[in-house]
Amino acid sequence: MYFYRMKHIYIASAAILNDKNELLLVRKNGSPFFQLTGGKIDPNETEIETVIREIKEEIGLSVSLDQLTYLGEHQTQAVNEVDTVVHGSIFIVQLNTPFTPKIANEIEEFAWLNTTNFQKYQWAHLAKEFVQPWWLQLHS
Repeated sequence: MYFYRMKHIYIASAAILNDKNELLLVRKNGSPFFQLTGGKIDPNETEIETVIREIKEEIGLSVSLDQLTYLGEHQTQAVNEVDTVVHGSIFIVQLNTPFTPKIANEIEEFAWLNTTNFQKYQWAHLAKEFVQPWWLQLHS
């Protein structure tokens, strides 16, 4: 794949875990892919500001800076945009109290994934390539 010939987008996303270490993934309207909560970084916005904003907009959860742990960065083919490379900054949010997402904006569906159901979902590349291996190690 020739990344230099493609469009590039920069996003910040969150691997949101509940108290059972289930991973929250969301699916956008019209997409078959389940992905992390998050989105494109606006001009003059930091990755942290983006992920906090997107979590609130997409699932109605307010998080603060001290709830975010930086997991890392990954780049891969975007699943919802043709000829596009996505550069993702990924953060972990560990929830200690029960939470039911209130989906909004472009989100159509959410799922809490665990080790018995995660293979039933079609994961977006960024989540599957970068987050899934890390998340599965939590359960080994």
